[in-house]
Amino acid sequence: MRAANPVKEVLHIGLMGEELAAFLNTVKALDPRQFDAVKKALRIIIPDVDDIDVGVNDLGEVELRLVEAGVPVPASVISEGTLRILGLLALSGAKEMPALIGFEEPENGIHPRRIRLVAELLKNRSLLGQTQYIVTTHSPLLPDLIPDEALFICKKVAGKTTIEPFSSWGPLGRRGDIDEALDDKAGEELTVSERLLRGDFDA
Repeated sequence: MRAANPVKEVLHIGLMGEELAAFLNTVKALDPRQFDAVKKALRIIIPDVDDIDVGVNDLGEVELRLVEAGVPVPASVISEGTLRILGLLALSGAKEMPALIGFEEPENGIHPRRIRLVAELLKNRSLLGQTQYIVTTHSPLLPDLIPDEALFICKKVAGKTTIEPFSSWGPLGRRGDIDEALDDKAGEELTVSERLLRGDFDA
């Protein structure tokens, strides 16, 4: 995602996001309104970013930079988390959405207060029904923002990885369920993230 790309029309960011710069350059040229929408969405999630700058460098390649406080920051030093968020937002400009998107640890490089916005973005995009999203996370915050039916617990059992629906952990998986179950409220009232940190799911 950090690499400069040859100047060409690109209709997708690539399997690993390797053509992000060329794709954004294509959207900027062919659909300026969509390009502006990506910029606005990125500013909402990462307010330090003022602008997305794609242009041809001295070597004749398309280069991606994000402008922060008037200073262009090359993709080579942009955090992985910021690049992945930009890639996800850029896909909204794709003419044909992919059937599946894998998104690894969206919390990396994102301020914890912004995790809620990332969760809302993922939920809203999944509601469109065009693409299935598989998101992996070690965040103690993100699971609290995702519906139970969309959560799965990955753990190792006898040397093998197992994936189980979060609902299989029983009726006391969420804080609200615990509150209702404890008449005197004297017991532990733990969120999913608190249980994750405690090691309930062997994470």
